[in-house]
Parts: sequence; structure tokens; C-alpha cells
Amino acid sequence: MNEREVRELLKKGEVYNQYILIGDEQLLIDNTVRTIKDASKVNESFDLDTFFISETPIEDIMSKFYLTPFASTRRFIIVKNLEELDYRALTNFAKFMNSTSSKNCLVMTYRVKKSEKKFDKVYKKIAGLFKNAKGVASCPNKALIHKWIISKVKRDNLNLSPSTIRYLEDEFSNDITGLKNEFEKIENYLYEAKTLDTDSIKDLAKGLCDFNKYQIVDAFLKGEGDSIKLLEELRPYLRSYAEIVDALTRGLVFYTQRNRDAFRFSKKSITSILDEIIKIDRRVKKSSYFANLMLELFFLKNANLFRKGAMYER
Repeated sequence: MNEREVRELLKKGEVYNQYILIGDEQLLIDNTVRTIKDASKVNESFDLDTFFISETPIEDIMSKFYLTPFASTRRFIIVKNLEELDYRALTNFAKFMNSTSSKNCLVMTYRVKKSEKKFDKVYKKIAGLFKNAKGVASCPNKALIHKWIISKVKRDNLNLSPSTIRYLEDEFSNDITGLKNEFEKIENYLYEAKTLDTDSIKDLAKGLCDFNKYQIVDAFLKGEGDSIKLLEELRPYLRSYAEIVDALTRGLVFYTQRNRDAFRFSKKSITSILDEIIKIDRRVKKSSYFANLMLELFFLKNANLFRKGAMYER
């Protein structure tokens, strides 16, 4: 059963005692939980319990199954993140769920790693463990993505070109969470463009242009002292300091190609710079907080190495 089929049954008033929601998109899983909860008309202040399987003993969960609802027709129990259990523990948990005859509504969630080839196999395996639960597949497809994009564009009156819409459909064909984040970025850019003054718009454009990071490298290779200042200006727009590492490497290669005597006169200095860049690159790949500091020290330490476009020995 998929989400659309669940909604159709809920509209008819058919709410099952147990559901197992299996999907590779947390956003879709959460939306389905909310849809079932709203259809159940549960009083969330008194008759709603939410548990995370890795944080709650099974006895505490089971104790809620037969608890009489206070202000609703039935209690609503949510058990999240079953994927955190190993298969043996999951099998034991399923046996407990299969043995209950509670009339309260239980919704369980299991998030699958994103892989179109393996989803069907995992879905059948997990859903098959829970004999009393209705299995619901929460997996996006191109049709759903297209519908979500068109709905979003119309609802928020976004003026997106057909090519932009095609890009979104192709790039996020099975990733609705990534699509949602991309729309947030687009909306932020559109908002900034409407509200910022001319200077601020130029700063924003600087962040959106991939090639502006080379301004830092150009300043560095010319021996100018504002490399740190440029780094600070571009910092909010950098997706990763790996962009600066890449630009530095490319800039240094270009410099040595343009200056044939660079290796002959400054081999030691070039080797030293490359060693520093390699260390920074390793820090960036490890997501180290020191990457930022190492970049700043790199520019400060080597600020006078290039003077008037020529390299000098340390």
C-alpha cells in the first residue's frame, strides 16, 4: 500500500490498528504519520505517545497499548526509527506487536537507505515481520516529484522558467528532501534580490559566482595583503573550504606554468606551500574546525612570499 491509497482509505473512515511505514524519505514518512494522526482525531494533549525505539524499553511501549484513552476514541502511539534495531531485535519486537489485540492505533516507522534497487526487497522483508500491521511504502518517484514541484510553484507564485523546473525534476528525481532544501535556497535568493540594496546584491552575486573564489588566489599570487579580507567576505557563501583548496591548487599550477623559472629559483617554497595545502585539504575532508584557522594562517604566513607577482625564497 502506498501513501495515496492510505489517504483514500482514511477519507472513507478506515483507520487500522497498526501501521508500519517504510521509506527512504523521512519527510514523506512524517507526512504520512501526520495524515493518519489527523484522521484519527486524537487529542494530542492526553492520548498521544511518541517513542524512539533505541531510547525506550519495550515494556514502557507495551504499557500504553491497553491504556484507555482519556479524551479520544483511541490512543495514538508512534514508535520511530525501527531501523536502529538489528534484525534479531526487530524480529522479537515484531512478535510482541503481533501478539497484541489492542484497539488503540499504533504507527511504526522504518527508514530505508536510499536505493531504488533494494527498496522493494527491504519493504517486503520488514513489512512481512508485522503480521497485524498495514505496510505503507513511502518512496518518491518522478511523478510525485513533478506534482510536488508544480504544486509548490503555483502555491507560492514562483516565477521559475521551464528549464529550471526540468533541472529540479532531473536533479531530485527521487530526493524530495533535497528538493525541499533547494526550494528554500531559491526562495531565499529571490527574497534577497527583492529586499537588498545595490551593494548587498553585488555581495550576494559574488557568493553565487563560482569563479569569484579565484579573487582570493589572485590577490595571494600578487602578494596583496587583502587575501584574508576576501576570505572573510566569501566565507558565508562557501559550501566547503575545499573550494578554496581547489582554487589555491589550480592557481599555483597556473602560476608555475606561466613562470617557467619558478621551480628553478623557488622549488623549496613551492614544495612547502603544497605541503601546507595538503594538510589543509586533509582537515577539510575530516570536517575539522581547524580548517578555517589553518587557511587564515596560510594566507598570513605566506602573504609576502609573492611580491609583485614574483616568488621569493622563504
